[in-house]
Amino acid sequence: MATALAIPTPSAFADQAFLRAAADSNVNQRYIVESVSVGGVQVESAKLPSTLRKHLTALVGARCDMAAIEDLAAEMRKELHLRVVSQRLAKGSLPDRIRVNFDVVKRDLAFDISVPKFLYHSKQGFSGEVDASTRTGPNTFTLAGISNGDDLTERFTGVAAHYRNSRVLTDKVHFGIGFEDFREQWTDTTRTAAENSNGFDLYRGRRNIAPELTFAPAKSVTVSAGVSLEQMQMENPLLGVRSANAVTADVHFGRKLEGDSIQQAIDAKYSLRAGTRGLGSDYSYSRHLVSLRYEIKSGRQIASDEFVGGAIAGDAPSFERFVLGSSSTLRGWDRYAINPLGGNRAVHNTITYGYQFGDRTAEVFYDMGSLWNTGRTAPVQSASGQNGGLRHSLGLGYRQGIFVLTMAFPVVEGRITPVFMAGMNY
Repeated sequence: MATALAIPTPSAFADQAFLRAAADSNVNQRYIVESVSVGGVQVESAKLPSTLRKHLTALVGARCDMAAIEDLAAEMRKELHLRVVSQRLAKGSLPDRIRVNFDVVKRDLAFDISVPKFLYHSKQGFSGEVDASTRTGPNTFTLAGISNGDDLTERFTGVAAHYRNSRVLTDKVHFGIGFEDFREQWTDTTRTAAENSNGFDLYRGRRNIAPELTFAPAKSVTVSAGVSLEQMQMENPLLGVRSANAVTADVHFGRKLEGDSIQQAIDAKYSLRAGTRGLGSDYSYSRHLVSLRYEIKSGRQIASDEFVGGAIAGDAPSFERFVLGSSSTLRGWDRYAINPLGGNRAVHNTITYGYQFGDRTAEVFYDMGSLWNTGRTAPVQSASGQNGGLRHSLGLGYRQGIFVLTMAFPVVEGRITPVFMAGMNY
């Protein structure tokens, strides 16, 4: 005689005994998959091969099929070279919905090649980074090739190596040390501005060694402290080699708030770099940077607001100065028209609204920011003869997985020339 299988109340979804029973029967097919995540990260944001991402995305909106989920766990373990992939079900926002999360455990020895940044900017050309990393236990070694004309006043090209230990006596303490060796390229606009400004000596290369210790006193908080021992080979042979040795510190707070229908994320960070004579630095300065990002998601809609503010006191080298008009700030503006030497004060805010179609997102954004100089560098002005002033830009973006396509416009009078950006992982 067949025995009917009782359908549990929605609150019973939290009961692990029910979840195990569901995995062994067909009762889970009564439920619709609301979302899929990998290691707690939504599949739309996770770094995954396109084919695997497509297969995982196809689960959303379909009936829960444990056989298909187990097959995808096996595929993920093979594609990503993981040691263990296990699936976990959780209740969704409605009684007939569930969420699927794939918990992953990396292999003790793993090798990976990634592209954390690859960008084409219609005014700045290409910027890119390729990383090769290997991991054994808590130790990770990374070697990177970099050519970046987006983040600083100059383009820097070279190599970087980094070692990280994710467990120093306890999981809450991490240690890392990085090495960088770069060659610099300056635009004619920057060289002309430097020649007309006192105290802006250009360099042809720089090397940096930066050990750092990171603590995690709470789940949402990390605190880092270290030093940056940077040497620059100056273009002026009379200056020889100059040092910019600094104490570094970072405080980071990140938290996600999961609701039945609304998910929120808060991310805040404060960074300090202080060049000091006590470390043998030729530069004495302090650089403060604050960033705050808030994101809210409801269904297919996602909105965010991100603020960045920075200030430099004292005599800082060029690579410490702030830049606006990059791939993430005042998009649409020519950075060299704003100020080819950067500034020692900056504020910037970005508001973004997006709508998701599976793993694709269409978005609009509004940037506004100001870059200026005070103190000794106050006479330095932009090519247009302005120092400071609030600027605005508008743009459209399209994202599919790790690929991003953006078109941005500066808000100015007269003829407007759009800026196009395309890339991955930025």
